[in-house]
Amino acid sequence: MGLKDRDPAASRNVALSAAVLTRSEPSWGRVLVNTVRLAVSWRLQAADLGRRRAGGLRPWRARWRWRVGVLVLALAGVGVTVLWITGGLIGTPSGAARVPAPGADPASAAAAAQARAAAWVAGQVSGSAIIACYPGMCAALQEQGVAAARLMPLWSAAASPLGAGVLVTTPSADGQQAGRYAPALIASFGWGDARVEVRVIEPGGAAAYRAALRADLATRTAAGAQLLRNPHIRFTGPDAARLRTGQVDARLLATIAALASQYAFQVTAFGDAAPGAPVLFRAVSITGIGRGLTTALAMVRAQTPPYLPAHAAVTGTASTGGATLSIEFAAPSPLGLLSPVLDVDPLRPAGHGAFPWGGIR
Repeated sequence: MGLKDRDPAASRNVALSAAVLTRSEPSWGRVLVNTVRLAVSWRLQAADLGRRRAGGLRPWRARWRWRVGVLVLALAGVGVTVLWITGGLIGTPSGAARVPAPGADPASAAAAAQARAAAWVAGQVSGSAIIACYPGMCAALQEQGVAAARLMPLWSAAASPLGAGVLVTTPSADGQQAGRYAPALIASFGWGDARVEVRVIEPGGAAAYRAALRADLATRTAAGAQLLRNPHIRFTGPDAARLRTGQVDARLLATIAALASQYAFQVTAFGDAAPGAPVLFRAVSITGIGRGLTTALAMVRAQTPPYLPAHAAVTGTASTGGATLSIEFAAPSPLGLLSPVLDVDPLRPAGHGAFPWGGIR
């Protein structure tokens, strides 16, 4: 199944549920409880002995308070242990797969990070992208359904990833290679030496990428500002801020501009699915198009790359006004697609005719 055939929520659920190794129950849980209980018992006995000698407590009352104190704190120790075992102390929902925290067993942490990265690549990276990876990471990607024909194994740290579009690597593999050929971080998983990074390869090197990124940010910011002035589109406060700061993917800006030439609608949310990397929103949810939603969806799906989204679908019922058009583009986000001016007249009334993809000039 290609990325464009996936439901985005399902893809993300698969990426989250299939990616992470479960952590085994610690054998030291009982030891922790006993240690807490014995330490508290010793301290309470010493304190009560001091009070009895000073005449502050009757012996039976001292014994009663000591027993209650030991019971309460022992139960607290059990609670701490249960929270730790179930993942409560690292913010993991009950029943969810767990990610080893910093300081966990290095082998488990590395395996979990690899699995999460592989699931993210399978669910979010363009199905046409060639992926450079080290042998262990290539195997993890194949386990997540990435075809072997799309993989470029790097058999040594000095191997060049040129020819691929994406590099999946770790800082310990060879940071210089990543800095030279793949300066753009689009996602990362794990910590320290177990960290796995997904990067975009730029044949021209880091300097060429930085120049292209600066130019692309300027055009995205200008295009976003123009969309905010379009009376056919309404944005939430947070989404308007994202447009002003150039945080929205160029393909998404072009798609919204083209739709605004035909419809009036509400952008309810931009979506981001790039953990551990600078935010660049590649997904959007649109409401308010009404009965023209089916036609709008067909037009979006009829586009050619790079304006063909990885996923486009309608959820809800248009007749009740609750239908949503969801559009998501695959990673990585290409640079240099936009000129600073969107070819959309904000004074033109929204209609329902066929619209060409000429939204950018």
